[in-house]
Amino acid sequence: MDRELEQFHNSNAQLDLLIGELREKLDGMQAQNLDQRKRIADQEASRGRLQKELYECVQHIQDPPALRAHVTAMYKSNVTVDLPRNEMDANVIHEYHRHKEYLESSLRYLHHKFVADVGGHRTENIKVMQDNMLLIKEINTQRAHNKAAKRVLESQVNMLKRFGTSSKHRRAAGVVYSSTAVVGDRPETSHEEPASIIENNKAKIASLRALVADLEGRLVSNRPYSREILPPMDGVNTVS
Repeated sequence: MDRELEQFHNSNAQLDLLIGELREKLDGMQAQNLDQRKRIADQEASRGRLQKELYECVQHIQDPPALRAHVTAMYKSNVTVDLPRNEMDANVIHEYHRHKEYLESSLRYLHHKFVADVGGHRTENIKVMQDNMLLIKEINTQRAHNKAAKRVLESQVNMLKRFGTSSKHRRAAGVVYSSTAVVGDRPETSHEEPASIIENNKAKIASLRALVADLEGRLVSNRPYSREILPPMDGVNTVS
């Protein structure tokens, strides 16, 4: 009997302890509930005050200086602590530097390649210009030869008209052939007519012009960014 009473006493003591713990938990939860309610009330009040300040700022939306002043005052009244700075992740920083180095190396490679290409195009442009000048000089020389041959032919034709005999015609033609051989850039046979000499010279000038046009076309197609301009072909006209 005494043992049972002792067990009941022990059980009652444990129940009292459990009830005390539960009461403490209940008191703590009630205090926490009151604290949350107070925080909610404070947040509601802050929200209402912020809405009122925003409404006052909107009233000055057409006046930038006044709007700026109200926004600054609202910021100072509501933001009382410094905002924490967001630190970048180390992996993000490493990836950023790696990408930056890759772009810098690519830029250096492209720059060197561009400089090399510009140098090569400049050399090719100079060579084409030199070839063009040589061809122009050759065309001018050929034109001078052609004009000289034409003058000799005209003088001999006038001489033939003056003399008017076939024997004198043959002697004048011989003079024409010898003069043409001296003036031209290659010797002519005594059986070649002066008119054919002029036609051959015209054909040669036409071929040289075609070659100059081809070189100029190649220069334009190879050097789209070049600012070099070939010299004008002065004096290169069709011989009449």
